[in-house]
Amino acid sequence: MHKKNKTIPYIWLAGLSMLGFLATDMYLPAFDVIRQDLGTSQQMIGWSLTIFLFGMAGGQLVYGPLSQRFGKKLILSSSLLIFSLGSIICALSTHIEWLLLGRLIQALGACGSTIIWQSYVMEKYDAKTSQRIFATIMPLVALSPALAPLLGAVLET
Repeated sequence: MHKKNKTIPYIWLAGLSMLGFLATDMYLPAFDVIRQDLGTSQQMIGWSLTIFLFGMAGGQLVYGPLSQRFGKKLILSSSLLIFSLGSIICALSTHIEWLLLGRLIQALGACGSTIIWQSYVMEKYDAKTSQRIFATIMPLVALSPALAPLLGAVLET
């Protein structure tokens, strides 16, 4: 198989691989601020995490078949657009219901990159290059659930 690209945008691939983890964990330090801003209970804020996790799980079931049918680039671009729309809804939320809807939409978008980036690498690069990419990026993926709340705390202050 002819491989077109010789260099890889590692930062882009790392971002795609970590998007779901960052979106899950980065906002945890701001739970209390969000609760106060929206005038809601801690339980309702907790639902924003639960809904996100359900959206991530459910969305993964459809992105594989969609990317095979319509192409990885189109579905990846669409999923990032969906994630961005969800982020805008979250940012503009004045009621908990809008935040919950935004988090669901975010999850449905974020899981696209979680699914597609690995198959994209395996499709576009030979086995040796793919292994090198995975060896470089997977440690970042493993660290992202631990680092995301720290980044969220910095952004929240």
